[in-house]
Amino acid sequence: MLIIPHLHTFLENGIKKYSNFATINVLPVRLFCILFSFSLFLNVRTMNAQVAGTQLIRDLQYAQTPGKVSIVQDNNIVKLIDKHLYEESKRKGITGYRVRIYSNSGKQAYIDGPKVQAEFINKYEDIKTHYIFDSPFWSLYVGDFRTHSNAMKFLKSIEAQYPDAFIVRTRINYPAL
Repeated sequence: MLIIPHLHTFLENGIKKYSNFATINVLPVRLFCILFSFSLFLNVRTMNAQVAGTQLIRDLQYAQTPGKVSIVQDNNIVKLIDKHLYEESKRKGITGYRVRIYSNSGKQAYIDGPKVQAEFINKYEDIKTHYIFDSPFWSLYVGDFRTHSNAMKFLKSIEAQYPDAFIVRTRINYPAL
C-alpha cells in the first residue's frame, strides 16, 4: 500500500521523460492512479469477504460441538412467507405444462372433441385429459407435467398421431404422492 501513493509521481515522470509532447496534462494520470488504487482496495475487500464466508462454512463443518445452528430472522419475513403460502393454497394446482392435442370452435368441435379424448384415453390410459371450453374454443389438453423437458418427451412420443400438438404452460393438478 505504500507504493500506491507514489504511483502517480512515477507515471508522471515516466511520461515526461519519454514523451515528445511539449505539454502534458497530468490530471488524467492522477485520476487513473486514484481509480486504480480504489479498484485495488475494493478487490482486496472482496477477497477478504469471500475468505471470511468460506471460513465460516469450515468452522461450522469442523466445530467441536456440531449440530446446532440458530437462524434469526425478522417477523416480517415469516409473515411474508405465510402470506405467499396462503395465496398459493387458494389457487388450484401448481405451475406446470400440458400438451394441447386438439382445439376447435363451433358445434362440430363440441362433437369431435370428446371423440378425440376417447381415442387418446384408449391409447394412453395413465395420462389425464382435460377438455376445456375457453370461449369460443373447445380444447383438449393432456398430461400434468412439472417440467418442460418431461412435456417435450411426451410430445415427441405422440407427435406422429397428433402433428398439431404443442406444449402450453398452465396450472396443473398436484402430483400424486
